[in-house]
Amino acid sequence: MRVTEREADAFGINTSREPDGMAKVALKLGAYRKLDPTPLEEFIFFDHPSGRARIRMAMDWKAANLPAGNRLRQSICVALS
Repeated sequence: MRVTEREADAFGINTSREPDGMAKVALKLGAYRKLDPTPLEEFIFFDHPSGRARIRMAMDWKAANLPAGNRLRQSICVALS
């Protein structure tokens, strides 16, 4: 299931070209879901990628696909590292 959800997230970012939007949504979901679970917690309790994984995916996509001047949210990724 997680692979499918990860692919769905990637499709959303590729289609919308809005990685900052994806990161913002992941942060909002953190209000009721742990953003950075341990590997065991993620394996047992999560059927979707964690917020941290989603933000990382969005920021990695942004670094690879958008011009350097359009990287306002890159600090989110660094803060979660």
